[in-house]
Amino acid sequence: MTIKKEWRESSNGPDVLDVNVIMAAIGGLHSAHIALVISPSGTQSTTSVDLAMSALFERLPGSSLPESVGAHASWPNGKGTSFWGECYSLAWALDEEISKVYQQESLWK
Repeated sequence: MTIKKEWRESSNGPDVLDVNVIMAAIGGLHSAHIALVISPSGTQSTTSVDLAMSALFERLPGSSLPESVGAHASWPNGKGTSFWGECYSLAWALDEEISKVYQQESLWK
C-alpha cells in the first residue's frame, strides 16, 4: 500500500495554524502570554466543550493594570462555526476585552 502525497484542499475557515498566529500576534502586541483552555462543559454534557482564552500580562510592580483578561465561549453553539473557527472568534473577543482595559485611563492616571 502506498500513500499518495498531495496537497489537501484549503478549508473554508480558520484552522489551528490561524488560531496559533492570531494568539501570537495578540501576545506580541499586548506583551502578554495568551492561553487557550479547552475543557468539558460539565458532567451532564458529553458533546460540548467550554473554551477560555486569556491574556496574562507582564506587569511592572505597582501597576494598576489587571494581571489577566479573559474571554469565554462554548462549542458547539448556535453560530454554526467550526471548532477552530470558534477559537479564532474567541481570540478577537479577547482582543476586544483587552481594548476595554486600555480604555480605562483612570487605572494609570
